[in-house]
Amino acid sequence: MQESPSPSLRFYILGQGNYAVSMLLDNLYACFPGQSISVEIIANILAEENDSLAFPYDTPGIQCVEKDHSEWKPEPNIPCLVGSVGKSRSAIFEFFESQYGITADRYCPSIHPTSYCAPTLQHGQGLYIGPLSVVGPQTYFGNFVAINRKVSIGHHTILEDFVGINPGADIAGICHLGKGVIIGAGATVLDKVKIGEGSMIGAGSVVTKDIPAGVVAYGIPAKVIRSI
Repeated sequence: MQESPSPSLRFYILGQGNYAVSMLLDNLYACFPGQSISVEIIANILAEENDSLAFPYDTPGIQCVEKDHSEWKPEPNIPCLVGSVGKSRSAIFEFFESQYGITADRYCPSIHPTSYCAPTLQHGQGLYIGPLSVVGPQTYFGNFVAINRKVSIGHHTILEDFVGINPGADIAGICHLGKGVIIGAGATVLDKVKIGEGSMIGAGSVVTKDIPAGVVAYGIPAKVIRSI
């Protein structure tokens, strides 16, 4: 019987969320067609507390091993990905930095090949972009920005660290989203709008004016509903 080829590429996925891990594996499969890939999924929640730890991730050409972080001995020079797309991204990064010394420069970008990014995009570490998204020119993304599928980002827009954009959202030009902002699925943010640090915009909302930091806002037009 012919033996399987040794993996030519290795990655760590730190943190374990079913949705995020599935999307990351899809990106790896799409970015490296025909290559043998090995992925270790490292959960930072104790196995007995994480009901989804044994969730199957069968992806052609990718060997997956799931383990609790207490069983993990990180090797140098293996690129890392964050196994979450929500607010927990910052907590995952902080946990593995404090416990294992995994600094931001260990995290690689993961951009689906069906998405388009203008060549003038500047971005930090750990960027995730799902399928069929478009990023306009002269944009700037901080560290660990996560952009889901079918998202549009307009020109000269700034997304600070740990911003998360859910599927189908449309962020217009010259916008500024503060650290940790979350934009719900199908939401629209109009030109020149600023959204303050840590705020959350509800799914399907239309943001027509600036939103302060630390609030939940939704509706058409979006209005502040409560503080976080």
